[in-house]
Amino acid sequence: MYQSFVGLEIHIHLATKSKIFCGCKAHFGDEPNTNICPVCMGYPGVLPVLNEEAMKLAYVVAKALNCKLSSRTLFERKNYFYPDLPKNYQISQFSNPVGVDGWIDVPLKDGIKRVRIHDVHLEEDAGKMIHAGDMSLLDYNRTGYPLLEIVTEPDLVVGEDAEAFLHNFQRLVRYLRVSDGNMEEGSLRCDANVSINLVGQGLGRKVEIKNLNSSRFVRKALDHEIKRQAEVLDAGKIVVQETRLWNENRDVTESMRSKESSHDYRYFPEPDMPPFVPSKDFLKIIDGLQVELPIDRKKRLMEQYGLSSEQAEFIFDTRELANFYEDVVAHGASALQTALWLAGDVQKKLNKSGMTLFESPLTVNRLAELMKLLETDRIHGKIAKQVLDVLFEEDKDPEAIITEKNWEQIVRADQLKPFLDQVFSAHPNVIESIKNGDGKQRGFLVGQIMAATGGRAQPQLVNQQLDNLLN
Repeated sequence: MYQSFVGLEIHIHLATKSKIFCGCKAHFGDEPNTNICPVCMGYPGVLPVLNEEAMKLAYVVAKALNCKLSSRTLFERKNYFYPDLPKNYQISQFSNPVGVDGWIDVPLKDGIKRVRIHDVHLEEDAGKMIHAGDMSLLDYNRTGYPLLEIVTEPDLVVGEDAEAFLHNFQRLVRYLRVSDGNMEEGSLRCDANVSINLVGQGLGRKVEIKNLNSSRFVRKALDHEIKRQAEVLDAGKIVVQETRLWNENRDVTESMRSKESSHDYRYFPEPDMPPFVPSKDFLKIIDGLQVELPIDRKKRLMEQYGLSSEQAEFIFDTRELANFYEDVVAHGASALQTALWLAGDVQKKLNKSGMTLFESPLTVNRLAELMKLLETDRIHGKIAKQVLDVLFEEDKDPEAIITEKNWEQIVRADQLKPFLDQVFSAHPNVIESIKNGDGKQRGFLVGQIMAATGGRAQPQLVNQQLDNLLN
């Protein structure tokens, strides 16, 4: 019986306007090789200048991951042949990273698991290779992007754990607003390290799976690799320590190269950059940029507002949605009803319209107003849905809509009586059938009353008055 050990190396593009060592724009999707300069192209005689915003965001992440923050961090040259990094070395961190010895709690299928963070270090990204037939094209726009690498200890076990970790980490960096965490655009990438051994024997020989660009591929690649290594050991062979790639077309990992060790990179201090020593004011800024982390916010939403785990899961998914929800409740709306509407009718409307919540005409004030109209019985649920439709189509406040459409709910017996008289006069045979015990006709009668009132009658009142008159 084997035990598996999984560690992740997660890379995120930090949300800076410019690259880490030059003033070139750091922006995805521009024409190839338009955001480049002599510095990021590695021309002789040029000098790198550190982007302080990148360093600030790096410290924000390290602090959120409970790392020991470095009081003096420096950059080093990592010597390795990068076809898409013109200098043929990478300016990175090794001996003095931004933070070390951290941890993060992650909700997994079997409960909350604490995953240790080995280190958080800052470096420059390489460019992008585009393979076209027998040619390889190079786009250097991404060269020099500020890239933050987060290295976990091998505390995860299977592919499903790693997938859950990535989802939660993506949510974390979005909460912190340090990165958009978009795996499709390469803003978040992942390498996975995995080894297996007999239970109780500790770590096995590590295999690294490089450049996984979706959480699903991370799960599938790890599960395949664990199975592959078990088959190697079962055959009496030794697992080769190497770097492998995931072939998404064949759903297998494939050998890429033998695994390097740190000494293979011949790290030495970057001679053109002094160490970075964070000041007290800098560290105060880092403290001020910390936010309530996702796992803590979900717990508080459940405790403070009485939400179920599923409701809180929907609400806390993004910091913006959670803020929107709490702002609506702060305006006096029911916490439970607001959660139900956001996850239900509002989300359906957004899906149908192709808009996000923050692109739509539904503001905090408008949703709070709609919820209070429901709670005070001025409208019922069906009318509320109609109001939501008009709100999206005409960009108007709920109060104005119900006034204009004359949709305010009929909640008094004297208001309903003329409509009852009208329907009873129009359908005497139905009334007689109901009195003779034909209960099926009652639904027809209710429908006629609701139609006569334009849907404004309170359903409970309709049924109550029907009982009185029919008896």
